[in-house]
Amino acid sequence: MAWYGSSFTYYEPDPGELDAAAVEARARRLESFSPDQFTPRPDGGGDSTGIVLGRFLPVHDGHRYLVEVARAFARRLWIFVRINRNDRIPWEVRRDWLTGLFPDVTVVPVADPARFTREDLFALWDERVREHVLPDYVVMGNDYGPELARRFGARLLVVDRTAVPVSGSRIRSWPARNAAYLPPPVRTWYLANEPAMEPFEGPGPVDPATVGRVCLIGPESTGKTHLALRLAIHYGTVHVPEFARGMRHDWDPPSISLIAHGQRASETAMARRANRVLFCDTDLLAVRLWSERLFGAAPDWLQAATGPGGDIDLYLLTSSDQLFVGPPEYNRPAERHAFFHRCRAELTRQGHRYVILAGAVEGRLRTAVQAVDALLAEEA
Repeated sequence: MAWYGSSFTYYEPDPGELDAAAVEARARRLESFSPDQFTPRPDGGGDSTGIVLGRFLPVHDGHRYLVEVARAFARRLWIFVRINRNDRIPWEVRRDWLTGLFPDVTVVPVADPARFTREDLFALWDERVREHVLPDYVVMGNDYGPELARRFGARLLVVDRTAVPVSGSRIRSWPARNAAYLPPPVRTWYLANEPAMEPFEGPGPVDPATVGRVCLIGPESTGKTHLALRLAIHYGTVHVPEFARGMRHDWDPPSISLIAHGQRASETAMARRANRVLFCDTDLLAVRLWSERLFGAAPDWLQAATGPGGDIDLYLLTSSDQLFVGPPEYNRPAERHAFFHRCRAELTRQGHRYVILAGAVEGRLRTAVQAVDALLAEEA
């Protein structure tokens, strides 16, 4: 930083300074780490409990995705449905939709007060939830999650809503245009109650075993998220967001198993919605390699789950030759380059099929499309 009269001039940190800071941060991290800080896989066993809260006005595929991920963590799940006297869809209808789609969950109404503040709502939800369960997990796709998790001492799992790009308000404003996101019983209700609604035959059930899986893997800030979304749009299919984004950069040892299990649960849920091919913004192997980068180790179950083989048909490895985009304190040039080479070495060692994406974004996209076209041509 330099001072000129009444203004500051900021210079980008020198790469050597950034690398030195990264080395120092890693040393501090490893000094306080031991493998017993890793946790077992949270596979929804035992007495694990979770809650989901929302209006479900109406129930749509975004809600189904949210609940499917929640069920992967919690053996017993409660869905709390906010109801209001002005709701166009009665509570009983929403209850029947949810219990029909998810027979093993408990569905509970929570009536909004006539007038309320945000704090009033949190107090009401706190009281109503505690009447039924003290949850281990709060699974949300909106900004209510952190405060609810804090109140219950629960672990917050944020499910990325961009995976299924729809909302209740969008459906209510134009149900016919968004019919593809409505489960069959919800579509039936709209046909009976919305004059503008037209019959719509959604796609039939998808066998996940028939879906090709393509994974974006590589260092941070190399365009994986952008490319996964662009590729999904190009092929008329869906993508799996990076589950760790919802963890708010919480990459401490106990979070590794949560992130990995959430990534796998998201992939499983989205495979049932894919059209021929599913694009994954990271996978279990990437999480394992990231854990090793941070701590020099990974949970035993994750090591075992990421050996040769697996479900991924093609890896797209993003090169570290792109400029870093983000806060300078997260820029670690040497670590980014080393991680690229680590990913390439592991993909080669395990015999995975992969293509390196380098250069500008559009060039990376063209290379990716060529590789995916070749994969799909083989599977046709």
